[in-house]
Amino acid sequence: MLRLLVVDDEAIIADGMCEVLQQDPELDLDIYKAYSGDAAVRLFDRTRFDIVLTDIRMPGMDGLQLLEKIRERWPKCRVIFLTGHPEFNYVYSAIQYDGVSYLLKTEGYDKVLRTVKQTVEEIETEWREETLLQEAREQTKVAMELLRKEFVGGILNEQISVREIDGRQLEELGIPLRVERPVLILLGRVDRSAEPATYAEKTLRLYRIRLVAESYLASHASHVAFANDSRDLVWLIQPPRDRAAEGPAGERDGWEKLLTYLRGTLELVQAACRESFGAELSFVLDDSPVDWTGAAERYAELNMLMNYRIGQASGMLLLDRQALGRELREEGDKREPRIRASRLELLAEHLEHGRQAEFFRALEEAAGGLRELDTMHHAPAQEWYYSVALVYLSYMNRWRLVERTAAAVGLHKLMQPGEHESWPEAIAYLKRVGESLFRLQNQEEERRAHSVVATIQQHIQDHLHDPDEISLVRLAELAYFNPSYLSRLFKQVTGENLSEFVASARMAKAKRLLGNPDLKIQEVAERVGYGTATNFTRSFRRATTMTPQEYRASLLNK
Repeated sequence: MLRLLVVDDEAIIADGMCEVLQQDPELDLDIYKAYSGDAAVRLFDRTRFDIVLTDIRMPGMDGLQLLEKIRERWPKCRVIFLTGHPEFNYVYSAIQYDGVSYLLKTEGYDKVLRTVKQTVEEIETEWREETLLQEAREQTKVAMELLRKEFVGGILNEQISVREIDGRQLEELGIPLRVERPVLILLGRVDRSAEPATYAEKTLRLYRIRLVAESYLASHASHVAFANDSRDLVWLIQPPRDRAAEGPAGERDGWEKLLTYLRGTLELVQAACRESFGAELSFVLDDSPVDWTGAAERYAELNMLMNYRIGQASGMLLLDRQALGRELREEGDKREPRIRASRLELLAEHLEHGRQAEFFRALEEAAGGLRELDTMHHAPAQEWYYSVALVYLSYMNRWRLVERTAAAVGLHKLMQPGEHESWPEAIAYLKRVGESLFRLQNQEEERRAHSVVATIQQHIQDHLHDPDEISLVRLAELAYFNPSYLSRLFKQVTGENLSEFVASARMAKAKRLLGNPDLKIQEVAERVGYGTATNFTRSFRRATTMTPQEYRASLLNK
């Protein structure tokens, strides 16, 4: 919702202008008023305004000085100047700025409304303007390297489903790979450097290593690379697009040629990095390409191989996954659950962010063939169980939910897999604990939302006499939200807009006060925040079809 501020040192003009704008059904604006330039500046320091409708001549800070303050704080804010006389020096100064227009007060409310509506349309059009989209595209280009890292790293760390990958995405991210072809994975790690380095120096060193490697890869491979941390680099590689062979035999030949080239080239990369900047590198090269669907599993396996050191020497070059990896691979028992760190991180992330469906889908996938095991003493299965249980325990401790969860589902078996009769029972128990946590999470979110709304409602009831205290900006400050979110939250919880609640609260209190014949209409108007009897009478009649006097008379006649 756009926010508009009316500024005029004559209160009756500011009040009348606000009322006219609020009554127009075509304008969906959050409207505020200030009776001086200084008061307006204080509002600018609290929140954003999109349109300011201001008198150009005011005591103290005049309209042009106010314009400078607006430009300092909210440069995209549109300003509409109002004056009672054509003052050409002011006009000339004002129109030097973009987004500034000028009206005479004598032109009437209709012209003001048309100008405000036109300004709203201009702002909404600007949001859609191609210039803004072009700026976004340019910024995306600058961030493309980071986006590629997030995307490829997300696939390998199972944060992005392979079902989401398509050729268009790869092309938009500048990744020269084809989704219909498998990929070869290469891992590189800096074993040591000639001297200690800061984080920035390590990052720059990885970038240089990558440039050296790519100078060798460019002519023989299509590839994308990213730094996984301050020590590791990862490449996904395919044969060049312009050398794609036809048929299965040609495809195999293309991969064999690529593997042969890489095996002979990586030693040169190691030597170049050692000589150029004293960095000793280890590489693990996969021995065969893998489909995108299996890339995350293969990446996890290669990471294990990278850590499977032989002796204390640096500069390892492991070219065959089969040679050292046979005992690490899950070839024997396909029922063993997979406990890759990335999957546990994903479970924890889904739980933390309340993504219930995704959580239980990931939990089911992680359980794998666990239900088929016939013993509760299966070590890998126990490791999986403890890992999931620790995700739960960490979450419960962080949000102080241990006692409430224990009361709902019982936690005596959480860290005791042997207490379950079978693995299906253990999995079902973990699911019940998860369901309980999501249920408590939802209840707590609802409780907090109703607590915030109740606080806001009470504040409104207590401060109906003070319009500043019940403005959307002030209420948002009380809740520590931005105004737009508070407005949406209030509507979600109560089913009505904040402005509707304020109006109905004012009317309800006004009706109670009108039952006291000793109170003057002006006093009632002030106590419910209308300021003047005229504004109060107009609003009361619109809400009840009676004037305050007529309503009081109807009470006395009962």
